[in-house]
Amino acid sequence: MRRMIDEAQAFGGKKAEQARVAANRVALFAVCGIDLETAVDAPVARKRLVRLRLKRLIERERLKGEARHWSYDLNRHIALKQVYDLLGANTPSRAGKTKTAPEGAAR
Repeated sequence: MRRMIDEAQAFGGKKAEQARVAANRVALFAVCGIDLETAVDAPVARKRLVRLRLKRLIERERLKGEARHWSYDLNRHIALKQVYDLLGANTPSRAGKTKTAPEGAAR
């Protein structure tokens, strides 16, 4: 009986995740005309451009929120940030690369 309950909870969690992804996909396309599937599968250079555009949109949304503008939407702001993070997770980071000091430089 416990196994069936666990499977039902796993199924419910999976459906909730699918609904969240679908909502993000629709919101992203409606707000800025970016297809999530295409953006996720895009080459690294294209992903950087999409992330730059998303960063600008998030900043605009943040400024609208600070100004208490009537068109500010917290849900849109959250959706943009989630997609920005999703694309960042799929992009190889430069965090692992460290700059080395030139020879003879003081440390």
